[in-house]
Amino acid sequence: MEKRNVNIKLNLLKGFACMGVVFIHITFPGLFGQIVLYASAYAVPIFFMVAGYYAYGKDKDVIKRRLIKIVKIFAYAYMLFFLYKLTSSIKNHEVLQWLSSNYNWKTPIKNICFCTINFAIPLWYLIAMIETYIVWLYVVKQKKEHLVIKITPILFLLQIILTSYCETMQFEWFWKINFVTRAMPWFMLGYYLNSETTRSKRSLKTSTLIMMVIVGCAIAVIPSAFDLSVKFNVIGYIPYAFGLFSLALKNPSKSICKPVEFIGDKLSLNIYIFHALMDGVISFVFLRLLNVNTEANLYLWLRPIIVLVATIFASWVVYKIKLILAKKPRNI
Repeated sequence: MEKRNVNIKLNLLKGFACMGVVFIHITFPGLFGQIVLYASAYAVPIFFMVAGYYAYGKDKDVIKRRLIKIVKIFAYAYMLFFLYKLTSSIKNHEVLQWLSSNYNWKTPIKNICFCTINFAIPLWYLIAMIETYIVWLYVVKQKKEHLVIKITPILFLLQIILTSYCETMQFEWFWKINFVTRAMPWFMLGYYLNSETTRSKRSLKTSTLIMMVIVGCAIAVIPSAFDLSVKFNVIGYIPYAFGLFSLALKNPSKSICKPVEFIGDKLSLNIYIFHALMDGVISFVFLRLLNVNTEANLYLWLRPIIVLVATIFASWVVYKIKLILAKKPRNI
């Protein structure tokens, strides 16, 4: 079994980040909702950085085990979304249309090159993580980690150019998604922040990091208030996520909020996977069973909170079930 020194504050950060993911996909109404959406987009970069941080110093066997684990999680999540969407299409008598629109010659291209599954958009993160681990496994086997890490600034520059161009031109969202510019730079930044050289030079003051977070967040949320001709707000996420992550590296063993730390440590991945499915279930219950007007302003304001609470509870139930099954004696 691999061992790692757990940073409690990174668990706290993951806890808030998985909540942010919920608010990205299930938004509040109006300007407030747009601000929350853009402000929450630091979340996925944080998950990539955490993966990179804990990859530091790990050999090929550990990276391979993590790759296999994330592949299994992806298969499990894919099946959940597939069964949910297939059931919905059967109910609506649209099975053939759904299958033909989601499984054609474009499917492998979108899956592999753009990390995109049309009926399971949140799973792009897992695809990007799998592809990142595949590349990193090769890098570790070749013992080129410190050489490859030097291209991190170039990948961030490519991310800024690609994202800004696609958003300015109003292309479909998947055109800006790929693991090379969307996952690898954050993964490698997390790796770099756990390197011996960086640990010995980690001297940025707390006040400086807080200012980076504030300025970065302010840049990130610009599109919610201003319709600029060039969408450059992606630049803000670099100081934003870096500042939050660096703050979490200070006094790593100090607990601040145990419930959120628990959510980040034990439930965050299931919350990421379940929240979109839970939104569909909740909408069905309120609309079809309770006859609630899901277009009403009150419901639209409550919906993100209801989905978040329900998803946390569902993730906790799954976590408890896994604990029970793990303790259950196996027949030999």
